[in-house]
Amino acid sequence: MDSLSKIINDYQDILADNEALDTDIAKLNARVDRRIDICDQTASILDDASKEFNSLTSIFNKKDLTFFVFSLILQGAYRFAIKHMREMSDKELAEKTPFHNEEHSGRSDSKYYVSREEILSNPVPFDAIQKEHDIKWYQDNGKERPGFNGFNHRATALGHDPILGLVVGTANIMTATITRNDFASWHVETRQHLRIKRNGEEFFAELDTICERANTPEIFSSIWNRLEQEGKEGWITLGCALLKEIVHLLTDINSLQSLPIPCVSTFSPKLARELSLYGINTGTIVQGAIATKVINWLVAFLHGLARSSEEDKKLYEVRTRKIVMYSNTLATVSDIAYSIFLAYMGDKNAMRKFDLGGYLITLQSISENSNVISSIEREFYTNKVIDAFNEAW
Repeated sequence: MDSLSKIINDYQDILADNEALDTDIAKLNARVDRRIDICDQTASILDDASKEFNSLTSIFNKKDLTFFVFSLILQGAYRFAIKHMREMSDKELAEKTPFHNEEHSGRSDSKYYVSREEILSNPVPFDAIQKEHDIKWYQDNGKERPGFNGFNHRATALGHDPILGLVVGTANIMTATITRNDFASWHVETRQHLRIKRNGEEFFAELDTICERANTPEIFSSIWNRLEQEGKEGWITLGCALLKEIVHLLTDINSLQSLPIPCVSTFSPKLARELSLYGINTGTIVQGAIATKVINWLVAFLHGLARSSEEDKKLYEVRTRKIVMYSNTLATVSDIAYSIFLAYMGDKNAMRKFDLGGYLITLQSISENSNVISSIEREFYTNKVIDAFNEAW
């Protein structure tokens, strides 16, 4: 009897286990069915997630539109300022440039040496250009003409190179010399030139004049010797020359002709000049690029400060990047349209006023921000699908 009871109990246990197993299998089948159903509904889930993502990252709200308009105003204002500066004469720009004092040519006869006072009061020597009535002097004396003139001197004189000028131009300022793109150099002295006023009256003007050849290696060796002999005073003078070079470059970079692309002049002054004529120079690239970068950073920084604790950080970042990207794009498209209009109306300098640097930064902004936004969007979709699967399990 005990044996029969044991068999019955074991049988009942087996039935109970089978029933529990059937229940687990049914639950598992139900979960699998729900997951299969979710897979079938993935397109619908992603569509709903896309609508939710676009709603959560839309900038069509009071706060975001305020920042968008603010960014657009800044973008338009600096482009207007750049165009205005490029219409100003070099003299007007010099007067508005900080630390730029009134200058006049009054150089001593010393070779390879300029006092600190002369550095501050004289114009930079590499702005000296060949005067017409001096051409015969070079011909009569069998000398090589430097070839500088008002049209080409920024592409030919290395002192105007945005990078090489920091070295060569500073050395020219300390030694009253001018160095050509092939590293040939000449002394610059103060000479009297006959001028005629509008009323016909003649007078003599003291101007920087390119004179005899200078030895380029000696320019740098004389500066080194000066630093060794004068010590601290020599280094202060070198600092003054470097500061004067920087101020001069900052003045010229805003002008219509601007400065050539760095280092291009060393192998082709003609190419550097022609690129500048077509609006490809240091000014059109650097000005807009720096201004656009600063504005983008400022707008993104201020918009980030306006985020409330309830707003998701990554979704808020998408809105910030959209504000920056859309304002850049609209401002650049407007600038392109305006430049085309100016060219159509006959403005030959339309391309030299175009914000090439801002355009390049806009392209970079579109590429970078689009990639980041897409990455955050993919992560958002993935989380939505994973959440759906977890709920089904």
